[in-house]
Amino acid sequence: MNIMLKRPGQNSPQNMLDKFGVIELIHFERFCRDNLQWEEMKKCFATHSTVSVSWFQGTGQEFVEASKKMKAYIPHKLYNTEVWLHNNKAVAITMATISARMNLNGHLVELQSDVKLLYRTQQIDGLMYVVSMEGIYEKDALVPVTPNADISVPADEIAKFRSSYANLAYFSMIEGNKVSQELPGMDKPEMVNKLYQEADEWLNI
Repeated sequence: MNIMLKRPGQNSPQNMLDKFGVIELIHFERFCRDNLQWEEMKKCFATHSTVSVSWFQGTGQEFVEASKKMKAYIPHKLYNTEVWLHNNKAVAITMATISARMNLNGHLVELQSDVKLLYRTQQIDGLMYVVSMEGIYEKDALVPVTPNADISVPADEIAKFRSSYANLAYFSMIEGNKVSQELPGMDKPEMVNKLYQEADEWLNI
């Protein structure tokens, strides 16, 4: 039985409350990340949770510790969120934009990366926790903060990376980090479909 990516049916009041609880959890997790509330962020993740995003793959607790050590301020803008429920589990997909600033050739530039964040959540001992979080990369841009700034990025450098997150990968390389070229992205729909299928199967167990 496929549950995900289906048109919502008639929601009961309890379903609406449960969906709101899931949305509140994942929005609060991102709020904590952007506002350096590390201990509260840890409380959002289940003990055996996993995270797989551009710059990190590991457990939820390790993700918090790694985020804590990052020097750059990389805030998130969250948009609409869809939630699918089944028993004590839920899968949510949140549309987001990740932004970061860096100095490039003496000019301030801003990276803007559009991404879907796929969360699996589960109720454990009466509370909902994040079981996994995975990024699905759509598109990105590297733009000057000051209009008419003379910014030049070698085309052959950008061409080394996937179109779904080429500027993000370039930005990370400049910062001394490496980004996998095997992340789910809109330029590889088979990877995205596989991720959705796995999430749907997990939801049905």
